[in-house]
Amino acid sequence: MNRFMEAALAMAPQLGAVRRDIHRHPETGMTETRTARIVADYLKDLGLAVREGVGGTGVVGLLEGRRQGRTVAIRADMDALPMADRKTTAYRSGVDGKAHACGHDGHTAMLLGAAAVLSRHAGELDGSVKFIFQPSEERLPGGAKPMIRDGALEDPRVEGIFSCHVHPDVPQGSVMVAPGYCTVSSAGFTLEMIGKGGHVAQPHQTVDPIVMAAACITAAQYIISRRTDPLDPAVLAFGVVQGGTANNIIPERVALKGTIRALSPARRDRLIAMFRQTVEGTARMHGGDFRLEIDMEYPSVFNEPAMVDLLARAAGDLLGRSRVIRTEKPFMGGEDVSYFHQEVPGVFWFIGTGNPDKGFTHPLHSPWFDFDEAVLPIGAALHAQCALDFLSATEMPALSRPVDRPQE
Repeated sequence: MNRFMEAALAMAPQLGAVRRDIHRHPETGMTETRTARIVADYLKDLGLAVREGVGGTGVVGLLEGRRQGRTVAIRADMDALPMADRKTTAYRSGVDGKAHACGHDGHTAMLLGAAAVLSRHAGELDGSVKFIFQPSEERLPGGAKPMIRDGALEDPRVEGIFSCHVHPDVPQGSVMVAPGYCTVSSAGFTLEMIGKGGHVAQPHQTVDPIVMAAACITAAQYIISRRTDPLDPAVLAFGVVQGGTANNIIPERVALKGTIRALSPARRDRLIAMFRQTVEGTARMHGGDFRLEIDMEYPSVFNEPAMVDLLARAAGDLLGRSRVIRTEKPFMGGEDVSYFHQEVPGVFWFIGTGNPDKGFTHPLHSPWFDFDEAVLPIGAALHAQCALDFLSATEMPALSRPVDRPQE
């Protein structure tokens, strides 16, 4: 058995206890003070140099090896979601309206496990390892950029970064990774269709914004189905439609909110332009007006192919090659680890948590989401192995970074 896996398995009860403690006390973006304190105290007990309050509530631990060399970072997000926890487990959220429904409690526990494992092997490291615990991944504008501005990647300068995310659609204990762009670049929109209100008995004297909104929703579907390459993943979805006060009143305005997602920032921007044209044409056709606001969200995560190869080899040696899934299919969610990847080459990979036999099938962001803590030692061990392999590689190929830059 791999020595890192053996060490991580021995720590499994401790990692589970840490995860459940954090799970019971969820904290949303930029309020992760308790979680950050747990992380900082744990790292200090390992003898690491620790910076607190990085980019808000972020924590960075530094483990120095036997001699100077490269510096590699491993990153985990710490924040919870502003939603209810419907589980009935003993470790369900104890805070109303907040829940770890995206697995960040597990990410934090895995990275603490990796720090513990690697701290015992510091004498073998040809360089240094930074452990980056990031706040506010779920809450825009995210915690990655503030941490970068606060020097999380400096002193010493990070040359590569690894991070993982639990994934209930991947079999438990398997690893999935994609080279190149592996998540989408997203934008949120707020749209107001503006008409002329009046009595439903006299519709000819009104400009009905409800009809305008319905026409806009229908017309927008053609952007994806008829104006977009079906082999180029894209999403244009409406999540909120609000308007009206009574069944006999045609309102003046209807508000809509939604998201636009594509594999690259450039593709996302083209979709935004087409959406704006569609909205304007629909409003003008009905004799109304509109107001459209676009909020640029996270850019796509770009996985450096050479580092993907390193991760896949490490996972194959650790778990067996049959449990390593290399895919070209992107994850249609957004992730602000993309900002780290725009500064240094990196790999964002998924650890499978899907286990129908144990009932772990609920999707991310579900109030029933949960996972088997048996994956925690796997994540900790693979984090540690990737860090060691990155630092000990005698030659690293020229590492590429994404061409697209984030829009400010």
